[in-house]
Amino acid sequence: MISHALSDVEVVRELVSQGINQGTSGLAMFLGATWLMVVYVDWRLTLAGLGPLLFIPLLVKWLGPKIRLQSQRSQEALGAMAQTTEEVIGGIRAVKAFGTEHVVISRFEKRVDLIVKEKMRFVRLSALFGSLLPLMVNLGFIFVLGYGGYFVTTKVITLGDFVAFTLYVAMLRQPLEQLGNVLNLLQHSVASLNRIDELLHVIPEVLDREAPLLDQPLQGSIKVNGLTFRYPGCDHDVLSDISFSVKQGNTLGIIGAMGSGKSTLADLLLRLYDPPDGTVFVDGVDILNYPLARLREGIAYVPQDGFLFSSTVLENIGFSDEFPDLKRAERCARITAVHDNILSFPDQYSTEIGERGVRLSGGQKQRIAIARMIYKDAPFQIMDDSLSAVDTSTERMILNNLQELSKVLPDSGQKAPKVTIIISHRLSAVQHADEILVLEEGRIVERGNHATLIAHSGIYADQWFMQAGQFDERESDNSDLDEKRELSQADMGVELEALEADSLKEVS
Repeated sequence: MISHALSDVEVVRELVSQGINQGTSGLAMFLGATWLMVVYVDWRLTLAGLGPLLFIPLLVKWLGPKIRLQSQRSQEALGAMAQTTEEVIGGIRAVKAFGTEHVVISRFEKRVDLIVKEKMRFVRLSALFGSLLPLMVNLGFIFVLGYGGYFVTTKVITLGDFVAFTLYVAMLRQPLEQLGNVLNLLQHSVASLNRIDELLHVIPEVLDREAPLLDQPLQGSIKVNGLTFRYPGCDHDVLSDISFSVKQGNTLGIIGAMGSGKSTLADLLLRLYDPPDGTVFVDGVDILNYPLARLREGIAYVPQDGFLFSSTVLENIGFSDEFPDLKRAERCARITAVHDNILSFPDQYSTEIGERGVRLSGGQKQRIAIARMIYKDAPFQIMDDSLSAVDTSTERMILNNLQELSKVLPDSGQKAPKVTIIISHRLSAVQHADEILVLEEGRIVERGNHATLIAHSGIYADQWFMQAGQFDERESDNSDLDEKRELSQADMGVELEALEADSLKEVS
């Protein structure tokens, strides 16, 4: 992308700015000199002088494709070098931590050597093409001297006409060199134009339908019915027969091992990939019947990496607003417990955070990303494992605040129920959810609220006891765990109340 935006565009710019000017002036001078030679001297002598120029189309046909191909290779080499540079600069901390500067330098040198090699091949071909054009002009001049001298001795033309004709032939040198440069530049630009054209004509995999779409704001309810999905080119399903529904004001928790399809489900709700027809509904309407802009306008999303832009804290929190409001951003930062951290920055909310938020800690980046979600104030909130770098007490505070926000609009105080979907590996992040889905290999293997899943004594309960510090020695005595799980209903209710008050308190 960097190579397309810089190198290829620059080559095309040269063709437009220089090629048109040189081509127009060179062609005008060439046609003018040729007309004078034909009209005022002799057409036969003109034909002799311009005869070698008839080989120029053959040169273009022979060298043109080679120049275009070599130009494309040199541009691709530049792109590879730009990609390596971007990766190394982005991962400079990892490079220093592993002490692999020499490895990175060696790779970079190989990329640069490849650029030199491909560029030299291109320059040789361009120089060959550029030198053959003046050669054709000189050959024509030699023919004119011989043929014109014969015409002078035989009194066909006068000596003055002959001298004038040689001057006209000399005048052809400059326009022909200009036309040769234009042809050379054109061969170079064609390769870049093809690369740009290929990029501009890429058809996105996700597009709005041609049928009339429901262009109205989203309200806040999701229903997924029998969703089965596999990525393009994949030979197995990533999600299989997924069904659930979330009403306004409710929270859905999704947990599962890595690769179980949690993030894929979020991508489908955002239509980063298209789900099958009739499987995902928003406000009772198939998600495919909404315009992409309208759908994504109604969803506030926090990705796993909590991506931040290299701008100010205020611009990152108010990313959904062209002119962010400072007071609103401050309220959102207080909700995510990052306001005090921001006040400690040199310029507070005007502090530049660097590329991808490099000047922030992991927890600060995640909390600012969550504040950005709150600032958007969309009817749907999706958090994809966005609390992994936050300590337990701060996590609990943020989740409690989000629960309140799912029912009350922060600015007006009016009721505005939201749908909140929390994807996490930490069960403490989803224990308050109205419903929790446990995914395994793309299927829902358990579902229910926290109390139901604990009582079910399945995967969720096992993970909960493990994350809460309940390391029972199963291998030596599995019966103790079974005994614990067979508590009376009253005792279980007491324990669950304690767990909900403090997610790290041990279960007796």
